[in-house]
Amino acid sequence: MPTLTSSSTFTIGSGSVVTESIAIPILPVLAPGVLGKGRMIHPTLGTLDYDFAPDEWVNVDGDVLIAPTWATQKTLNGAINTLWQGNIRDTICEEHWTQENNVRPAWLRMMLSFWQNPPDPVTGTAVQWWPNYCSPLGFKIALINVVVGSGLRNIRERYDGTVLNGYAMDPTDPWVTDPVTLTMRILGRVP
Repeated sequence: MPTLTSSSTFTIGSGSVVTESIAIPILPVLAPGVLGKGRMIHPTLGTLDYDFAPDEWVNVDGDVLIAPTWATQKTLNGAINTLWQGNIRDTICEEHWTQENNVRPAWLRMMLSFWQNPPDPVTGTAVQWWPNYCSPLGFKIALINVVVGSGLRNIRERYDGTVLNGYAMDPTDPWVTDPVTLTMRILGRVP
């Protein structure tokens, strides 16, 4: 491989040294136009617009928050530590709806369909996630889990007629009152 080099000389004239400075305020990144409620797009099932933005979210603020990768190996006299930049595919994001009257049973059923019918990875498609309540960016994701209620129980263990069917049968209370959590792995950004 050839190496390029360059050299030159220049004359610096005599004169007085002038130093000027200016204060530059550094502000946090604010995503422009983030007034949405959120959206997911499934390649075969269609678009799911959120009725309400989540009350809490994890690992996204303007962009996904990618943690650095840390490794350590014990040695005879201590340890060797290695730290390098993380990868977007290692990021897990969550959305939490904790307030009552924020999740309708029909919306939750559609989200369950997205989770239960992942796109075929052979086709190169993925569910798109647009958290436009905090970011103008879109992400390709894999839905990992849907949890309704507290603790470690997921919807498969709670689908006993009281979570969804009970609400559908009672028109005076058309809301899922248990907290809802969506967990997803980021596969990449939507171009």
